Amino acid sequence: MLFSELHQLKKGSKDDWFDPILDIDTKLFIDPFLLFKNSNKHFEKSHEKIILFFNESFILAAKSQGISNTLSYKKLRGMMTFPEVGEICLGYTNKSTSGLGSGPGFSKTIGEAILKSIEAGITDLDHFEEISILEEGIGADRISDICGNIIKEEIIDYTNEVCKRHDIPLEEFKVKHSSFDFQNLRWENTKIFLPKNPFNNKPILLVPSNILRDLPSINAKGFLDWAWTNENETLRTDFNYEIKKQLKKEDIVKVALEQTDLLEKYVKFVENKGSSPYNLVDDPKGLYQWYQQSKIYTENHPVKLPIASNSEELAVFVKELIEEFNNFIVNNSGYKLLWNEKPLLPKTEEASQLLFHGLIRAQCQVNGVDVSREVNSGRGPVDFKFSSGFQEKVLIEVKRASSNKLMQGITKQLPQYLTTENINIGYYVVIVQKEEEFKKISTLKGIAEQLSKDQNKYIDVFTIDATSDKPSASNLK
Repeated sequence: MLFSELHQLKKGSKDDWFDPILDIDTKLFIDPFLLFKNSNKHFEKSHEKIILFFNESFILAAKSQGISNTLSYKKLRGMMTFPEVGEICLGYTNKSTSGLGSGPGFSKTIGEAILKSIEAGITDLDHFEEISILEEGIGADRISDICGNIIKEEIIDYTNEVCKRHDIPLEEFKVKHSSFDFQNLRWENTKIFLPKNPFNNKPILLVPSNILRDLPSINAKGFLDWAWTNENETLRTDFNYEIKKQLKKEDIVKVALEQTDLLEKYVKFVENKGSSPYNLVDDPKGLYQWYQQSKIYTENHPVKLPIASNSEELAVFVKELIEEFNNFIVNNSGYKLLWNEKPLLPKTEEASQLLFHGLIRAQCQVNGVDVSREVNSGRGPVDFKFSSGFQEKVLIEVKRASSNKLMQGITKQLPQYLTTENINIGYYVVIVQKEEEFKKISTLKGIAEQLSKDQNKYIDVFTIDATSDKPSASNLK
């Protein structure tokens, strides 16, 4: 459910906020670079605030000299604790709206990154996300958490303004890291009135759409691409790197720390080039529009099925859902949602999984069947698990035919998940987006049949034709 649906409101000209999906995180992040010269009155000084925060942390790090029992180092570790800002419903956790978090372990990681920076001669930062290039364990989710914590006070004010404009009811919550006390260099936790998320009973925070991206504008991959294009000779002679793809994150960190002038040039390059927020309308990675598109389709094409009372009926029910997904993709132009038009390229595997999830969960709700996404079976994430009020369950693994783990998915992943969860029925849904992929998947049915016999389970394969130029009505088998 969208925030706007919950409160039955329509956006006006003043509403530049991201409309979050309240029960599933959207894999977008607050990009601190987009706060740089941001014109929104609530955030116009937020970039300066972030830089001030990190300047204070550099001072503490320099005073401590990395000695853990000093007051300065303890103060630094306290500053560097950044819990996930789950209230904004953004991040990597697609099962719900609860992210990975940035606790004590990460506090040490980022503290050490600052110490490394000082040793390399960097005494301050114009953009704190440069830290992600100087340390292996800092990714987009961490950068977003850091940024969200430091400017949470501004986000709260922004949210309250939106709620006041639309007369949205508020409840009192104790908000962790609601503000930062720069005088005493410590986080404050305050009781604040905010809208409530009915799916987790936690507060909701709204952020402007124009500060969100799928990756930070300044990032390790961008630095590598820039350096390979502009400083190729340096990488070859000074570091002995001959092939770009051989570089790992640790190699990028090494280059950045030993050639800080390159990092400075790269940051200036990004500043001059500028950056744009993620395009929520075109949705090039299929991260957001799946919800609205699948909702519209399921409202117009409801599947009426009897509630399953045993494993066989549940298996048939799930099969019908997969066939309905196939009907949507093949016969109702759903395949277009899995392609980017300019240039014509397939979207990510996750786009297929999200669209599948969006389409089936409404049908499941109507038919009294619970569906969970990315269930942690102890061996890794399973895409979907179904149950209908009793112990029987069905697992589904969704893969693109282009995946380099296609065979691993059918021969190892799905069987292992079934064994770990003590489930006997599993479906392997394969999304085909190019004609030559049909040959690649031709043996999957036979493999599934043999696995079913060997492991005394029922494993079946479904092929979904999501090619951009349909030669036939359906390729579901």
